[in-house]
Parts: sequence; C-alpha cells; structure tokens
Amino acid sequence: MCYLPEGIVEFMQVQKSIAAIILVAVIVVAGVGVYFFTSASGDDKTNAANTDFVGQEIVPVDNLDNGIVAIGQDSFRWMTYFGLADKCVMVDMNDMSNYLGKSFMYVGRAQVDIEGGDSATLTNSDPARKYFTHTNGGITSDDVRTIIELKPSIMIVPIGVYEKHPNEMKAIDNAGINTLAIGEIYTFLDSKTFAITNNLEKQIDILSKALGQEKRGNELKAAFEEIVNDIKSISGKVTEKRTAFVGSVSYSGPHDISTSLAYYLPFELANVTNILSGSADYTGSGVKEYSASDIKNGIKEDTILFVDASGYSVNSNNNAQGIIKMFEGHEAYLIAPYIWTGINYESVFIDAYQILRYAYGDSVITEDQMDEKINHVYDLFFGTHESNRNISEFTKFSSPLPEKGTSIFNDMSEFYKDAKGNPIRGEISIDSNGKMSVTE
Repeated sequence: MCYLPEGIVEFMQVQKSIAAIILVAVIVVAGVGVYFFTSASGDDKTNAANTDFVGQEIVPVDNLDNGIVAIGQDSFRWMTYFGLADKCVMVDMNDMSNYLGKSFMYVGRAQVDIEGGDSATLTNSDPARKYFTHTNGGITSDDVRTIIELKPSIMIVPIGVYEKHPNEMKAIDNAGINTLAIGEIYTFLDSKTFAITNNLEKQIDILSKALGQEKRGNELKAAFEEIVNDIKSISGKVTEKRTAFVGSVSYSGPHDISTSLAYYLPFELANVTNILSGSADYTGSGVKEYSASDIKNGIKEDTILFVDASGYSVNSNNNAQGIIKMFEGHEAYLIAPYIWTGINYESVFIDAYQILRYAYGDSVITEDQMDEKINHVYDLFFGTHESNRNISEFTKFSSPLPEKGTSIFNDMSEFYKDAKGNPIRGEISIDSNGKMSVTE
C-alpha cells in the first residue's frame, strides 16, 4: 500500500479543467505520455473546497443517477459515511470480501448497487465480478473499460491511484468521467487541540461540494467534534494517569506485537501515557516495528498492554512471544482495529473508550456506558449502529449472519472470531512462555 504525504507538492495526474492547471510537463517515455502536475498544499485553505487532492477543479454533480464508482483505499468508506453506499455501482476488490476491521463494510457492503454482487467469492465467470476492481487499491485496463461503460455520475479515487496508475487515469479523463481525488489521511486530529486537521476538513468539504452533500458534510464535522469533546470530558475524570503500550497495530496487513506507534491517538484522547515517546506523524500511518529493548525500557509497574485485534492472531513467533512475556503479570486487553485498509476513524474513538474502560474502570466509565458510547459513535458515522451484513460465506471460512438488531461492534467481534480466532474486546492472560489467551 502506498502512503503519500498529506501536503502533496508534486505528483502524477491529469487535469479535467484547463482553468485548474497550474503546471504541466509532458514526458514521453517509450511512447507513453506521463503527466506531472502540482497542487496546493493540503493545509492551504484558500482553495481547499475548490480543488481536490491532486489539484483538479471540483465539478459538482447535477445528480447521482448514473451512480458512483468508489475505488482504492478509503473511497467506499467515505461514501458510506456520506450515506451513499447504495449509489455505488463499482467498488474496490478489497471491499468485495474484506470486512474484518472495516466498520463501514458492516453497513455499506449490503447496499451497493451491483446486481448479483452479494457474494465474497465472485469469480471472473460471474457477471457481477467486473464491478469490483481487479487489483487491490488500484485500477487495471479492464477496470478502465468497465468505468467508461458505466459512465458514472462521479468517480471517487484516492491520490495513491493517480501516482500508481497515471495512464489508466488519463484514459478515464479522456472519456470525460468526472473524478474526485481524495486524501489518505491517518493523523486527523491536531495533537494539541484535538480539532480536526485542515486536511480532514478539506476531505469532508470537497466531498460535500462534489456530491452536493453539504448538510451531511457539516454533520460529519460536528460528529468528530462531539465525540472528541465527550471522550475528553470522561478522561478529565482521571486522577492518576496509567502508562501503556499498544502492539500488533496493522499496516499493509496484520503484524505481531512489535508494531506500534510512538504517537497513538487513542492514548492521547484517553489520558494514558505511551511508553514509547514521539510526536504526531502527519505524513503517513506512523506505524513502525520496535525492538524488544525499545519496549522493555519503557515498561513500568503500572504499564498496561493493549493488543490491536487485527494482529492478535499472528503472535506465534519467538520474537513476538519474547516481547509479550515481558508483560507477564501486567494487565492486558484486546481492542478494536486501529487500521485496516486505511484508518478506521470511528474505531480510533472506540479504542479510546475501550482504553478508558480498561485502564480506569467504573470510576471513569462503566461497561454499559462504554457500549452505549460505542454505539453512538457508529450512529454518528453511519446513521445506525446495527450491522446489516448479508454475506456469510468466504473463501477460507464462514461467519453466520448477524441477527436483526446486532450491533456493528458485536458483529465485527464475532466475525473476527470466525476469521482469525479472536474477538475485538476482552481481557488477555499471558503465560510464562509469552502465549496469550483472551476472555471476553
């Protein structure tokens, strides 16, 4: 997966509007035209709502009658946030079957407007397969042909696709398809004020303008503010801060306990001190591998181990178990996936509520209160906290469909148990060999 800086200065793309062109350089290599453009910084508010993340002028849709193509990382996530999953006529192949930590899949996947697409095991012989891209987080020549045939009202695509697939994007542009480039934004709150960053504000604003969804955009910005204020009001009850380490944070797939972040936003929100020191990373996910000595040097008597559910199941190697063994006798808990094919904005807040509960107990937040808060987060992002997952059969496992009224959080937890053997919540026990077991 390619992570690009939020303040993109130069990258490949094709402009839709001559008026929006800042700089064009055409380089012909082996007969192939490659286009380079510059764009305004993601933190420049002057043109924030007028140009997208590759500097293209935004062309608002008149309607969505021809549907939305939402491919690459985050596009379908944002369409679900905006309540437009049912307008999506083509999505990324990763959003065909990969639920796991992606909360939006438990709401949006069942709504896509793809006839015959309610399957996670489609093959090329299935007519619906062509409406899911043929590469993960990218686009192929076959996908280009499908998009041109669809003639969607708009195509939502992340900046990474412009860099990796300039010729395919040129073909789409030449066909007159209205495209909107969105950012791949991981650190989305200011490290001092916890207000949304300029880049996240721009993301919401350009989507609002392009889709004609200004009301929903304002609701989403208000949701971030409301949740942050609520978490900070709860964490303000803390009288003695705990220290903690979070491991198994994913990037480009699941990873063992050695992967973590020196600046972990849920800790900052929940008033917990990270045993790793570092500042906020605004240019990528911030996830890195840490050595056993890096981790050991920070462990204190009160340190809690938090394990990201996305990587809990891949801790069978000797190095991982050696690190886990260092936490024998310490409190340890399992929490929801922070990253899974892009950052789960809603899960960052859910992690914060879980951490508040596990670190500080009833005096700060009870179990019932935590569950209510989690459901409310989903309500704000998706308009519901109930899962509507309608796919149960997957290539390597099956996961029974949720009963009506099952929350997204609980369905995700059951799904993880079926797919990976662990839930997304619970207390972890550590034995003398560094092996973990979890009790919900």
